[in-house]
Amino acid sequence: MRTVASRARRWPLAFSLLGLVALGACVDEPAAPRNPATPDHQASVQGLGDVTVTVTNTSGGTEVGSLRWAANQLAASGGTIVFDPSLAGDTITLDAELDLWVPLSIRGPEKGITISGNSQHRVIYARYFLGLANVTITKGTGGAGAAIYAVNSLTIANSTVQDNSGRSAIFAGEHAYVRIVNSTISRNNVFAAAIEYMNGATVNLHYTTIAYNAPAPALANGYNVTDRPTLVTLHNSIISNNGSPQRNCLTTIGFEYLGTNISNDWSCGQLTVADPQLMPLANNGGPNMTHAIPHMSPALNTGTWCWTDNTDQRYVPRDAKCDVGAFEFNDWTKVNITIDPNAKVDATGRALLTGTIKCTRNDSFRLAVELHQDQKRVDGTVVDVHSASDIPVACTTSAQAWSAVMVLSDGATFQRGGARATAQTFDTPEWVTPAGVASGVKISFTRR
Repeated sequence: MRTVASRARRWPLAFSLLGLVALGACVDEPAAPRNPATPDHQASVQGLGDVTVTVTNTSGGTEVGSLRWAANQLAASGGTIVFDPSLAGDTITLDAELDLWVPLSIRGPEKGITISGNSQHRVIYARYFLGLANVTITKGTGGAGAAIYAVNSLTIANSTVQDNSGRSAIFAGEHAYVRIVNSTISRNNVFAAAIEYMNGATVNLHYTTIAYNAPAPALANGYNVTDRPTLVTLHNSIISNNGSPQRNCLTTIGFEYLGTNISNDWSCGQLTVADPQLMPLANNGGPNMTHAIPHMSPALNTGTWCWTDNTDQRYVPRDAKCDVGAFEFNDWTKVNITIDPNAKVDATGRALLTGTIKCTRNDSFRLAVELHQDQKRVDGTVVDVHSASDIPVACTTSAQAWSAVMVLSDGATFQRGGARATAQTFDTPEWVTPAGVASGVKISFTRR
């Protein structure tokens, strides 16, 4: 029987997932890059070598076309497992643990694929390099690494690890290199940690949300069998609401912080301590379930080093003010403004401009309003007579009336006839999409 070391001599570590750095060096000296991920790393999972096998059914056994069959086809060479498009969104319930001896990447379809241990066994035991993208790993059970046990190298992107039960959901061996990007680890029932790592391991978390795992913390050292230091890098990630009683990190030894990271307690060290207000794990689009953030979350627009990731876990584009965690907020408040076609001028020369405003959620801000009228002077020149005002508005999901009194200065007066009016949102919160409207109006005079 070949050992992991003997197989390591057969496959060089010049394989990569998602355009990341080579996983190189040697088995007992994993790469430990200290910089954030490359900008396009989550776009796709690159194949390992030239061998690709397609899964065509959801069988959990070893029959032709199954996931375990596909892994067996690559047992001598390593390679990439992909899925027939007809399986998008489906679940594969494994009859037994997926035991992988070769460098392998598993690339789910655009709408994702779920791999389940059916609450009977661990889902994946990876003895060498494993890459996952667009995959949900769930219902694994057992000891360390109930979802994934990584002996050597593991990269996870645009994936969710949820509802597993055991000592830990993900276990990183003594010299393992683990990189998790744009992914969610949630609702795992664990008594050591959601991610457990041995001394000497390297764990990089980028735009990742780890939340609602219990009773153990999110991150913890496991079996400290060597004096080799551990490196845990956090970059624009959320570690929140873990542990019972609450404790998000067991220790911060070997932690490195990049960008902005958020935790709702002080156990993880140099993070922004705040409640990220995560919404329940749900299907928010994309290949798997995520924790959405609301418009009032401290994670909104507070990420830094945003150039490293162009999209979130769902492949929703990140903007220049990126959000912290796996989810990029895109449920902006939209505003619809109308201007009434008639404006009346009272005896004092003030014009009353009116209209309606409606929002997709209740918000408060101001509305900047202008009224312009071209008037011809005695000498034949045309001047723009105009007035400006800004008013507070309480915008709701039902159309509300607004009105603004438009006053001219320097003795000018509005005349009967046509005019131009504009209304523009002003002093809006970050989550409100700016809106404006321009419209022609007819000015008339109230009866004296």
